[in-house]
Amino acid sequence: MVNSYRYVFAASIPDLPTSGTTVDLGIGQIGVFDGKTYQATSGVTAKSIIVAQGTPEEKWIQGVAKADFTYKSDPIKGGLVKSWKRSLATKGQNMITTLGFDGVDTTKGLTVSQNADNNFTFWITLSGTPVANLLGNTPESHYATWTEQFTVQLPCIDQCADSCGAFYDQNIVADAVVAEFGKRKIIGGQFITDYVKATKLISCETPSGLPTVSYTVYTLTIPDGGDQFALGKVQSEYPGVDIKRAKRVGIYSTYEITLLTTDGAPASFSNSGFPVVATCSECPSGCPTGYTLTTAQDVWVVSRPLSGATDLNDSAARTAYAETLEAAYSATASEFLSYNGATASVKLYFATGTDVIALLSDSAVQIGTNEAICTQTTPTTTAWVSCRTCTAAEKTFVLTIKNTDCGGTYLTELQAIYGDDVTLLSTNSDTCTSQYSLTIESDNKDCDNCDQVYWNFLTPQPFQGLVWTEVQGETGYGIDCVTGVKFESIYEQRKTKECFLKQVAYEYEPLFISLSTRNPDPNNYSVLCETDVPTTVVQNVKYPKGVGRIVADQVIASNYQFNQQWRKNPAERDALAYELGINLDGFYDQYILEFVTIPSESGGVSGFGVTHSQTFELSVFFPQGTGNQYESVITAFVASQAPAIVLEDIGTI
Repeated sequence: MVNSYRYVFAASIPDLPTSGTTVDLGIGQIGVFDGKTYQATSGVTAKSIIVAQGTPEEKWIQGVAKADFTYKSDPIKGGLVKSWKRSLATKGQNMITTLGFDGVDTTKGLTVSQNADNNFTFWITLSGTPVANLLGNTPESHYATWTEQFTVQLPCIDQCADSCGAFYDQNIVADAVVAEFGKRKIIGGQFITDYVKATKLISCETPSGLPTVSYTVYTLTIPDGGDQFALGKVQSEYPGVDIKRAKRVGIYSTYEITLLTTDGAPASFSNSGFPVVATCSECPSGCPTGYTLTTAQDVWVVSRPLSGATDLNDSAARTAYAETLEAAYSATASEFLSYNGATASVKLYFATGTDVIALLSDSAVQIGTNEAICTQTTPTTTAWVSCRTCTAAEKTFVLTIKNTDCGGTYLTELQAIYGDDVTLLSTNSDTCTSQYSLTIESDNKDCDNCDQVYWNFLTPQPFQGLVWTEVQGETGYGIDCVTGVKFESIYEQRKTKECFLKQVAYEYEPLFISLSTRNPDPNNYSVLCETDVPTTVVQNVKYPKGVGRIVADQVIASNYQFNQQWRKNPAERDALAYELGINLDGFYDQYILEFVTIPSESGGVSGFGVTHSQTFELSVFFPQGTGNQYESVITAFVASQAPAIVLEDIGTI
C-alpha cells in the first residue's frame, strides 16, 4: 500500500490513557479515542474511533505550516473495517550443525577407523555476508565462501596388532577435534572461534564417575543505571566472588552470583548507593519502592543588569540574588551562574511547559529540559533468590618430589603456590621422596540435568619443572559413549544509531556453516571410497522480525503525512526537535488495522452522485510484549461493530 494511504506509529509509552482527549497524550504515547467526542474509549461502545499519538509541544520551531498538533488517523467506522492483524516480533537465530552425535540420535557418532596415518580430516565452509565482509568483496559476482581443512592427529596404533575394523575411542576424537578447532586462525590472524563456537556432545550408557561439588546460582533484581558503575557497586558489596549482569529489563538489572551450595545465599543487598534512577513506566507511582518522583523541569537562564550598589563578591550574596530572581519568576529552584560587573545570570527551573516572560530589563532564554527522575527517599534491601543448582567435577593430581634433605618436605611451599588443598600423601624415608595430592575442580559447571556433561580440567602448572599427573583409574569419560561436536555460528546484530540511520547500511546477515568429512575438491576421487561421519543441521538460520531499525524506516515514511520530513543533517534534526523515540536495536510487535473511508461522509465533495472510497492501513508498533492494552481496545471495538472480523496472526513485518 502506498505511503499516502498508510499511517505508522511506534509507541514509546506502552500504556493507553483511560480518560482525557488527544491533547492529554504524553510524547510518543498511543491512545484510542471516540471518533465523535474525542474522549478516550475502551472500544466497547464506540461507533467510530481514531488512533492518535502524542507529539512534543513545539509550536514555532518547526516553521511554516507546522504547528503543535497530535498525529491522528482518519476516523475509523466499525462497519468499514476490512481486517485486523498482528505480527509478533521474534529475534534472529544462528545456525547449528553437528559432526557425529547430534545430541539425540545415538546411532550417529564420531566413528573413525584406526589407520596408519593416525589422523582424521574434516572441512568446514563459512558463507554469507560476514564472509564477504571478511574477504573485502560482495556477493554480486559470486556467493562468498571460505573453506578450512582440519587434520586432527590421533593416538598411534600398535603396528604389530590387527586393527582392521577397529575404531578410535570417540571421546578421544571429539576432544582432539575441539582442541584443533580452537587453535585455528584465519584471515587477519583472527581465531575461527570468533565466528564459530565448537563444543563437545556426549551420551554414555554409564556417566562419568568423577566426584562432584554442588553449586547454587543466585539472582538479584534491583533498579539501577544498568551501567558499569552499577555493576561495580554490586560487586564491591561481595568481594572475592564473580558477579555478572544477566539481563536488563526497563530500569531493572538482574545480577547472578554462583556460590558453593554449602555456603548458603549471600547477604541481602542495600541499594543505598543508587540515590537516583530513571522513571519506571510499570511502577504505579512512576518510581520503584523507596523512591519519589521528581518531575521534568524546563531550565531557563535569566540575565539581569546590575546596579552599581549590587555586591556579588561572596557566595551568600550570590545565593540571595538567585533566590530573589527565583521568587520574582515563581520558579521551583534556582542556581547562580555568573556575573561580569554589568549583568548577572541565574539558572531557573520551572514545570515543563511554563511560559516565562522576561521582567524589567531581563533577558530569559530556555536552555533545555531536565528529564523526570526517581530520587531515593528510603534505602531498601533486596534478598538474593536461588535460581538453579549446578555441579562441578573433581579430579585428583599427584606430584612426587625428592626432598632436599630427609628432615623436611615441600608441603608449605606447594600450599603457598597451589593453595591449602595440597596434602602430603606419603614419604619414603629410605629414598627421601614425598608424594603430594591436589584435587582441582573442572573449569565448567553442569547446570543442565538433561544433558551428559563433558568435563574440562586445567592441569596444574608444573612445580620446578616437575609435572602433576592424574591419579590412575580416575577418568572424565563414561562407558560406551557416542560423541559429536556441535558447531554454532555467530549471530550478532549491528548496533544502530539514529544519528546515522540513513547514512550507514545497518543491514546484517547471519553466518552460514556447512561440515563435511569428504574433500570438497571435485578432482579428489578418493572420497568415493571413504566412509562419512554424519553431519546434521539441528538449527537453521532464522531472520529477525520487528527490529526497531526497520520500524524506524516505516515511521519516517509515514511522518511525511504530518509535514514532518526526515532531514539528513543530524544537527538540523536536533534543532527542530525531531526524535523518533524508537529503540533501533529493540524488537517491536506490529498491529495492522485496515479500513475504508468515504470522503463524502466526512464533508468531502459528493462526486456528482458517485461514491468514492479510500482504503487506509494503520500500523501501530509496540515494544515486544507491551501492546496488550491496545490489542484489547481495538479487538473490543472490532468485535462490537464488525463481529465477522477477527484478529489474525501474520508472518512478517
